[in-house]
Amino acid sequence: MADSSVPDYLVNAAARPHWERIGVRRRFGLCVPLFSLRSERGCGVGDAADLADLCPWLAAAGIDVVQLLPINDAGIDGMPYSALSAFALDPIYIALDRIPGIREHRDFLDAVGRVGAELNAASYVDYPRVRRTKTALLEQALGLLDGPELGGALAAFQQANPWLDDYLAFRVIKEVEGFASWESWRDRWRGNDALAQVQARHPDRVRLHLFAQWVLDGQFQAARVEAERHGLLIEGDIPILVARDSADVWRRPDLFRLDVSAGAPPDMYAQDGQNWGFPTYNWPAHQAEGDAWWRARLRHAQRFYHLYRIDHVVGFFRIWTIPSGERTGRNGWFEPWNEAVWGDHGRRVLRMMLDASRMLPLAEDLGTIPDICRQTLAELGICGFKVQRWEKRWHGDRRFIPPGDYLPLSMATLSTHDSEILAQWWAENPDERRELAALIGFDGEPPAVLGPELHRHILRWIRGAGSLFVVLMLQELLGAHGRLPGDPASHRINLPGQVLPTNWTWRSPLTIRELIQDTDMTASIRDISREQGGAHGPFGSDGL
Repeated sequence: MADSSVPDYLVNAAARPHWERIGVRRRFGLCVPLFSLRSERGCGVGDAADLADLCPWLAAAGIDVVQLLPINDAGIDGMPYSALSAFALDPIYIALDRIPGIREHRDFLDAVGRVGAELNAASYVDYPRVRRTKTALLEQALGLLDGPELGGALAAFQQANPWLDDYLAFRVIKEVEGFASWESWRDRWRGNDALAQVQARHPDRVRLHLFAQWVLDGQFQAARVEAERHGLLIEGDIPILVARDSADVWRRPDLFRLDVSAGAPPDMYAQDGQNWGFPTYNWPAHQAEGDAWWRARLRHAQRFYHLYRIDHVVGFFRIWTIPSGERTGRNGWFEPWNEAVWGDHGRRVLRMMLDASRMLPLAEDLGTIPDICRQTLAELGICGFKVQRWEKRWHGDRRFIPPGDYLPLSMATLSTHDSEILAQWWAENPDERRELAALIGFDGEPPAVLGPELHRHILRWIRGAGSLFVVLMLQELLGAHGRLPGDPASHRINLPGQVLPTNWTWRSPLTIRELIQDTDMTASIRDISREQGGAHGPFGSDGL
């Protein structure tokens, strides 16, 4: 599967073995938030089986990388970057109709079908309703399947995954305590004895959550096998930080700094900066243990992924640190405070991450990034990100950099889960729209509304980037083929810094079956996927 040829810029790179496992070549990918997938067999949200079922269409469309957002247990809401555990998967992603052994229970499958049809009628993911419904059905499934054979499988799974002890205790206590923060109940549930206490008082809830993690582990590993069968790579997402109210921080507070929180300094976009509320790491404590927590986290993730996105990689070099009690990000400092050690600090952490896992990391290095961060990524052989609208000659004429000029060690894209999709950006930024139109060879005043033909041309243009990876949001492919109805703003995934009911709730207007049946769109995407750097002509010259 791997390509043995290694370019000069990777010969001495620490990431060279990771590249050799997948092969060094240009790849075309699709970012699909799992919650956004829609299928006739689903229950109001995408699930692990949808990921597996999507693989044949991805392969037919010439896509060889599928990127996910975090899939860890988000508790009662849908915020993927604020999970209850850095290890546990989110039960909302269980494919109820594919639980091992459930096929023999026709009445249960009929109930799943009826409930699924009702939930699938919603345009967006209704997290509270979907979670309640799927949890109740999961309890039914456990009741139908429980017995000595399942008990043995669950016991073996728990023994093989020691992180489960802390997670199961924490997850059940959260339910008992009405999802209040652990800081309000820690004196009532002592850490070392918490699982024994919970097991004695709430054995059914412990078993349910253990069952959920066992099912999820098997279903996501099956999705990985299906991806490999179609020549696909799955790219996961590893958030740099963990929620303060998480099993990890509750059980090992010594590994985190609870007297501060992470965020971002004031800038032209946020005059008060940002305060994310997440604790920062106590790096000396991690290093004293050989970074065992981080290594275990990455080893667990590689059960499901071939690649992974490192969220906010600059935070490994220096992170904006805000004292406890502050509401904004204004009164903070960079930690480490000594700029001279940023390079060594980031290099040590990234080398540890490379050593801990076979997965190839891709680093999200967007925003204001010190030079030492990108220099270190290049030295180690790790790709950074190139979002076309933000790639400009900032120290020169401030014009867009043509994608063909991007260095190979990069991942190019048009939009992200935290930005507007291209059609919205195009409509709201007339000056930059004109600059982009001229750059792609559009003659005259560009239209205020981005139509499918022009959108497809831009997809061909970005596919011609010099980057080894080009990964586009699902919305970009649908929009370029007239399959994205309504206001482009309604198809945005997340608006950072604001708590909105629409954040993290977007669902694809097409089901997986409809994607597969749309052979014209599939063929068009396959043609785009084959685009090579510099091969496309000016707008109107490539048969669109």
